[in-house]
Amino acid sequence: MSRYKIPPRVAPSPAAGEPGLQNAAARLRSSRDVQARLLEERRAKTEAEATGGTASAGSGHPSLNVTTRGSDGDSTAGIAAPTQQPEVNGDKLRKPGKEKLVILFRLPRATVTQIALIPGVADLGEAYVLRALAKEARAALRGLTGESDLVALLDIAKVVRSLPSSKMTVGEAMTVYVESDTLSAMHRALGDPWRVLPKATVVGAFLAAIVTRLIEARLER
Repeated sequence: MSRYKIPPRVAPSPAAGEPGLQNAAARLRSSRDVQARLLEERRAKTEAEATGGTASAGSGHPSLNVTTRGSDGDSTAGIAAPTQQPEVNGDKLRKPGKEKLVILFRLPRATVTQIALIPGVADLGEAYVLRALAKEARAALRGLTGESDLVALLDIAKVVRSLPSSKMTVGEAMTVYVESDTLSAMHRALGDPWRVLPKATVVGAFLAAIVTRLIEARLER
């Protein structure tokens, strides 16, 4: 006998020698056939009722009919058209989003040297004043709303962006928030309309520009 063939049954079925078992097996098969037939009849009845209910609904409510185009032309099917939920006050509910970024707060070294010239810095300390300026600049950054607010900062931001790392401070990581539209305007203002430059780099340049303007304002007092 080949190892790839199913071996023949070595023992006869128990029902073969006992008539009682044969009758039980026949009754089981008969019961299964009856159940399958009843299930099929019930399924057919349910489908017929569903088809009839749909047709009656279509005839009773012609305003709910949906016109569909088939191979023979236009035909009307008795199916209720799905209603689309209208947007209520969509423009009023849609708010401009803010982007949360982690940037390195870096300033040109020449700008940092000007902090010592601000009146009263000697009593507070340069590090304290720098942190206060950074906090004020972050609040001003959140308030920027478009290209018009970037005009006064653009020249300084371009200078900061072009400076090599050797002329910049090491920097400190901080979290800032900026309007999405303002961030897009920053990219365009720096000649990056496709937003290739990292967001943190672009926002960091304008944050440094804000701090520079704050220092200049205090020196003019």
